[in-house]
Amino acid sequence: MIEIATFLLALALLLTLGRLTLCRQDADRVLCVDLLTFQLLGLSVVLAFHDQKPLALQFAFMLALLGFVSTLILSRLIRS
Repeated sequence: MIEIATFLLALALLLTLGRLTLCRQDADRVLCVDLLTFQLLGLSVVLAFHDQKPLALQFAFMLALLGFVSTLILSRLIRS
């Protein structure tokens, strides 16, 4: 079950990276970066369940904070 979740998240990451390279508008790029952050967050949580180590959950927490801050910064840069 965990292998299927890992495979689907990796596939979603590749599709989002493809979308990031093909999009032309800045707003689409911000959404792709935000989506990549959420997918990496999900991948790190799946890894934490698989390994049963809290280090991956700490990484997920920091990734969530960085994703939130980066989305705010990028959206303000687009607006100005």
